[in-house]
Amino acid sequence: MKLNSIVQAVSRSFVLVGIASVLLSVTGIRSLSTATRPAQLISRDPLSQINLRQNPSVAAPRLGFGSPGDRVEILREQAGYDGSNWSYVRFQQSNREGWIRSDFVQPILQVIQPRAIAPENPVEIATRPRVTTPRSTVIPESGFTAAQMKYFMEVAMGSEYGQEANPRLRKWEGEVRIQVFGQPTQADLATVQSVISEVNALVNGQIRLQLVDRNPNIRIHFAPESQFSRIEPAYVPVNYGFFVTNWNGQGVINRATVLINSTSITQKERSHLIREELTQSLGLMRDSFSYAESMFYQPWTDVTQFAPIDRAVIQMLYHPSLRSGMTKAQVSSVLNTLQAQQRQQPLSF
Repeated sequence: MKLNSIVQAVSRSFVLVGIASVLLSVTGIRSLSTATRPAQLISRDPLSQINLRQNPSVAAPRLGFGSPGDRVEILREQAGYDGSNWSYVRFQQSNREGWIRSDFVQPILQVIQPRAIAPENPVEIATRPRVTTPRSTVIPESGFTAAQMKYFMEVAMGSEYGQEANPRLRKWEGEVRIQVFGQPTQADLATVQSVISEVNALVNGQIRLQLVDRNPNIRIHFAPESQFSRIEPAYVPVNYGFFVTNWNGQGVINRATVLINSTSITQKERSHLIREELTQSLGLMRDSFSYAESMFYQPWTDVTQFAPIDRAVIQMLYHPSLRSGMTKAQVSSVLNTLQAQQRQQPLSF
């Protein structure tokens, strides 16, 4: 569910998971290794912040943090008598150095495979955990189908509430900084990360979605539906998922609030709402009765993946030829031009 309004955030209780709270002694440290090795940061929670410490102890001052998947070099390792191991690392991009608990650092084995001969003893190479990306990861250069264009006009022009006499296209530009508040589950956080990964692959650099822990322009609140009005005064009861967007005079969206009910619904339904509301806050603000498998289907559903038609309209919204503030007639003209230029190969997903 959607509405255009100004965002007013209330809750700031961002949930961070991943760093254990067991205190270690700084004394009684023994050396494990001094060899420099490439590695990456890992965590069961893909959204966690992994603390970089001044000394090999969780009681030591915090120098900053890394994220799962960050590449580092292990400069040396040490272990306390309590059995906790620590790695002194250097981040590849920033050259920042400090101590990280070794269970959050995974060495990367560098193996050169023979060209045509399988190795006798295969070595398992450590790889960065990834979210499955959509089969199509580029904006088509040759246009879209008539059905895709018709559906785009349904879901992208105007908003669900507060209908405009002459609806215009709304979209983001640049960095889209997403912060999570309230009471999300691990599955909720994984869904947020999955949507970010998939949308980034589809928009081909036109915008960039990322999770942040400060200065967001999209706030996702997980809370009981009964609290929605306190978090966002523009909320329209009764919706288990809801979003509010704000745009400037040129039609560029610059702020959004997403509300997800944290009680009385299944995890699958929560995952659906996260995907629907977050994606619609990017500019696809209207529901439709046209495709039951679509994320934007008007009746209640619990689909948790983008349908091919959804991926097409996301690509279409962030096609460089479509600009914020365009009228229906202008959008239609651009899409017809793209269709006229369509190559023989059909758009596939």
